Amino acid sequence: MVGVMKNEEVKTDSNQGSPLSRKSIRPTFQFPGLSILGSLLSGILLALSFPGFGNSSLAFIGLVPLMFAVQSVSCRKAALLGLLAGFVFFMLSMGWLHNLTGTVAGVALKASALLGYAVLALYCALYFIPVAITVSICVKRWGVRGIRTNVRLMFSVTMVWVAAEYLRSFLFTGFPWNALGVSQYASPVLIQIAEWGGVYIVSAGIVWMNTALFVTLLQYIHGVRARQYRPHGELMIGLLPIALSVAYGLHTFFDQPVPSESIQVALVQPNIPQTEKWDREKDQQIRNTLEVLTETAARIDRLDLIIWPETALPDFVRISEPSQDLVWRMSQLGCPLLVGSMDLEYSESTRTYYNSSILFGTNGAAVVKYDKQHLVPFGEYVPFPMLMKKFTPIAVDFARGTESTLISLQDKAPFSVLICFEDIVAPLSVKAVRNGARWLVNQTNDAWFDPGSQSEQHLAHAVFRCIENRVPMARCCNTGITCTIDAFGTVTRNLEPRASGFAVNEIHPRPDGLQKTFYTRHSDAFAKFALLASATVVFALRSKGRTQREEDA
Repeated sequence: MVGVMKNEEVKTDSNQGSPLSRKSIRPTFQFPGLSILGSLLSGILLALSFPGFGNSSLAFIGLVPLMFAVQSVSCRKAALLGLLAGFVFFMLSMGWLHNLTGTVAGVALKASALLGYAVLALYCALYFIPVAITVSICVKRWGVRGIRTNVRLMFSVTMVWVAAEYLRSFLFTGFPWNALGVSQYASPVLIQIAEWGGVYIVSAGIVWMNTALFVTLLQYIHGVRARQYRPHGELMIGLLPIALSVAYGLHTFFDQPVPSESIQVALVQPNIPQTEKWDREKDQQIRNTLEVLTETAARIDRLDLIIWPETALPDFVRISEPSQDLVWRMSQLGCPLLVGSMDLEYSESTRTYYNSSILFGTNGAAVVKYDKQHLVPFGEYVPFPMLMKKFTPIAVDFARGTESTLISLQDKAPFSVLICFEDIVAPLSVKAVRNGARWLVNQTNDAWFDPGSQSEQHLAHAVFRCIENRVPMARCCNTGITCTIDAFGTVTRNLEPRASGFAVNEIHPRPDGLQKTFYTRHSDAFAKFALLASATVVFALRSKGRTQREEDA
């Protein structure tokens, strides 16, 4: 295919130095086949940067092929190319969703699971469109002609990306899975900056670097500053936030407060396959597994809390005699027990179901209960039930809790619970810490999706909740990655996914009286700023486009 040459202009700019630096680059080459290839390549590179593939450095170049693909096309084509890149990214990075077909029976339900996987990936891909269009319009209208213009382009693209991630986190109940910054979870020095802007500020640094590399390569390709063999200023500016983040991270690690308190927790991982959790004939076997593991863990000295994962018991603990008997026996071991269980509340005419976490004291009595606040569509409730109910195996809808529950152990720092995917929803952790929680517990059941990269990706999100609020977390999984995470994102792993066992770790709660982080106090202030900035960018581009059309007329 032969490339089609478009117009290239030279404009005078009093703010620039040499004649070469004044050369304004407009979109020049348009290869229809290569634009699709660039879109596909970006989706693949971004997916490879996430847990499951583990090449996190690819995130810093992953968007560049998409930017080249859209810089010379119409807005409509840019939108389609952005959608394609996003779809490829989410299909690959969330490939573990296909495991849902193994948890349901019948061709219709298996087909529904696969369709749901594709629809979710397509929905998430929509949020790539604003960035693709922004790159296309900015390059065509502003060109790439000098540092000021190029930094304006870098800022615009970065703000639009962060705004799109932020919108995805709460629109239609929210699905903030795999924000771009999550790819860096295993680089603790780089991501300490999250205590100021959450995962979004890490995403911003990555997009900023991608855009800087794009405008730099574009200038090299077109010979701008060709006689200057040093890197362009835009590349240095692109590296600056990364360098500052690393410097801040090193300072943070060297300035850690001395722990004032420790809590020893036992995390029980029974590793019950999801299909067995629904098999009534396996109920007693599940209880036996929990009993053996808990009795063994309780032999550890100075144990402060034993934790079971989400819905560890196969039924409703407060109305099931076998489960009540088990909990009573385990409480006699002398340690409080935090149980993940379904719960049922009756009224005169209705039954209300909850996904709950219940603390039982050493006398076997329930001390406090937390009900899950953020429910999973098609997993815990069915939206539009008249239409969608027949496509899911869910028999009843769960109700959502309304508040974070502060749970106290005797003479120990209080904590709050996040159930299942609640640790990917940043505002819930903020709400808990504002309420007085000095450490967090995540009880989850990743058996729906194991084997696969889901467990590692789930852990990656939890790392950010700890850094954002400077609190540690204990994660207890049915299967997944049972571990503890300190307030600086350092993970202590003891159990592999799909293994039955227990882990005993120490938690060092946030010191009492220590000032809460900027993120805890102001939550998504940075993301909201990006949303406002991106709206300003859109307004400016629309106004300039309207003025240009009037002049052309």
